[in-house]
Amino acid sequence: MAILELIVILIIAVTVSNVISHFIPEIPVSLFQIVIGLFLAFTFGIYVDVDSHWFMLLFIAPLLFNDAWRFPKRELWELRGPILGNAIILVLLTTLVGGFFIHLLIPQFPRSVALALAAVVSPTDPVAVQAIARRVKLPANVMHVVSGESLINDASGLVSFNTAIKATVAGTFLIGSAIGNFFWMTIVGLIVGLVIGSFVSWLRDSFDRAGLNDVVFHTVVTLVMPFIIYWIAEGVFHSSGVIAVVAGGVLSKILSDQHINARSPEISVVAVRTWEIFVYLLNGTIFVLLGIELPAAMTSIFRSTQIHTGMAIFYGVTVWFIVFAIRTVWAYGTQITYHLQHRERRVSFRTAVTSGLTGVRGAVTMAAVLTVPSVIDDGSAFPQRNLLIFVAAVVVIMSLLVATVMLPIVTKERATHDFTQPEIAEVEPTAQKKSKVDLTEAQARIFAIQIGIQVLREQQNDDNRTIVYELISRKQQTMAQIRRQLDKKNPSHNVENDRELRFVALEAQRDRLRQLLADEMISVLTYSAQTRRLDRLENLINSDQHYHISTQWLLILIRRGLRSIRIWLSDESTDKFRQETSLAITETSKAAIKALSEYMEKYNGDTVSHRMERQAAYNLIVGYRNRIENEKHDDTPEQRDLDDKNRMELEVKALNVQRETIQQLYEQGRITRQAGINIRQFINYAETAALAGRDEE
Repeated sequence: MAILELIVILIIAVTVSNVISHFIPEIPVSLFQIVIGLFLAFTFGIYVDVDSHWFMLLFIAPLLFNDAWRFPKRELWELRGPILGNAIILVLLTTLVGGFFIHLLIPQFPRSVALALAAVVSPTDPVAVQAIARRVKLPANVMHVVSGESLINDASGLVSFNTAIKATVAGTFLIGSAIGNFFWMTIVGLIVGLVIGSFVSWLRDSFDRAGLNDVVFHTVVTLVMPFIIYWIAEGVFHSSGVIAVVAGGVLSKILSDQHINARSPEISVVAVRTWEIFVYLLNGTIFVLLGIELPAAMTSIFRSTQIHTGMAIFYGVTVWFIVFAIRTVWAYGTQITYHLQHRERRVSFRTAVTSGLTGVRGAVTMAAVLTVPSVIDDGSAFPQRNLLIFVAAVVVIMSLLVATVMLPIVTKERATHDFTQPEIAEVEPTAQKKSKVDLTEAQARIFAIQIGIQVLREQQNDDNRTIVYELISRKQQTMAQIRRQLDKKNPSHNVENDRELRFVALEAQRDRLRQLLADEMISVLTYSAQTRRLDRLENLINSDQHYHISTQWLLILIRRGLRSIRIWLSDESTDKFRQETSLAITETSKAAIKALSEYMEKYNGDTVSHRMERQAAYNLIVGYRNRIENEKHDDTPEQRDLDDKNRMELEVKALNVQRETIQQLYEQGRITRQAGINIRQFINYAETAALAGRDEE
């Protein structure tokens, strides 16, 4: 039970960190997760005894498999020299040179432990770099190299780390034995990964040919695959599960791409989205666990008589600087080499520093360092384990903080696109120069939705009028939400006119409600209930908010309960109250429509402001018409089935037109390629939601 509770706590912690990061996007979410872990450890005394075997299996295997599945084939081939150099040679150089300096800096570390620390902080974390790159403009080659090298340097760094750890555990470090063990782990792990990856791909293809093109089956296979590969490589062949997982993931991705047309697109979409959620939770959980583990390591250091706490922090900062310096010098030397070969390429020390700053350490580093065993073969404690974890944690935090602060200063340019999509980012600037882009993504979405509304009006008839008004009202709410987001970015936009229109409709409803009471068409109870509804609406208008049932369900439930009690205590019957309520809603809505129509007679010009006023009034009128139609509409099981069918058909027609509109805007050069992709993706999701659960014959 304790394990289940811990899992729930970790997932909640990751979710909370994600919410916080939306409000403070300038700070990497990893830092929030570490702070939350510290809070859990200090406040609730939570402690996790990490077992190296299950930790590597649970975290390292799926994270590396995901990196391999997102194999950047084009960038890896075009920049194969710098990528392979950074991923293999730079990692080994950092391990050897960095380990030498770390051993001199921290004499408490045996040589093998110093090498292990240097190896574990050598791999870069592209997720953290891409999060920072959303705010700054990194050179395209630098970003592509980081993305490409991260796939391979995780494997090379972890193999070096495991080799050094095993040497420490065994108590001896023989260079010949270490090299032999390194090659055995690498070569056999590579073979195991390729064989199992081929077998699983053949198995999936066999099931496809047999007609088992099931989304759940294929998604589960991809989720289980890294665990099986890692377990067989480590447990059966005593080779590198890391290399095996990377090799299996790359091969599976290549083979899967060759059969992409033979499988349902739903399989790809579901598998990708499932992996995104899974990997996000794993990444976040690692940093939360780091925050939980830090107090134990800090307590051990605080109580240690051999090392001062300030000195331990100094060690961490210095180790980060050593790794940063090695990476920067390597990047500068690489530029010089390429300059000698290609004279047109200029050498830039700023680019070298930028490359050094992009060497952010992250999830893989922390997942690996937490697997260091507590004891070695002779039964004694692992030498300086707490200090090793503490220094590695300081390196991770320093790399995140320094990159967050320094990259915007060094680059001196804000990002214009999202570098998490390198292929699009490379094409987009050129496309923008050649085209006459005059619509933003938000403006294009609004335009496409307006075309969809026009199609819905054309499809309107007596049988589907209620559904048409409902769909139009939803789309108008979507447009209003987009406009409100634009208003936040452009506070100069005047919303007073919209508020004035809503007050005009509100006063007309109040007048008509009083008239209904005076004519004895409704009871005092009905009048009181409707008046309170209008009062709530007025409060929302004054606070410039919009009514959403989803956020006020509890208040609505309480009010309905109290209203039912009042009806029960009064002389009114429930049926009579419902009839009067329906009459009040219908009549007040008609009054609001009439008032808005009369009010807009003075805005009959063809100016932009007049057109905007008429559009705003029409949006409100559609909402009131929707309420009237809902009151007249039959609510029977047969009618609900017919409504569902009409709703689905109309929604799909409108979305198809919106998709065609976006394609036309892109072909005309009025929107960017990335904007077109984002909007079409949103439309596809909306269409999937409209079709979900509809098994029509």
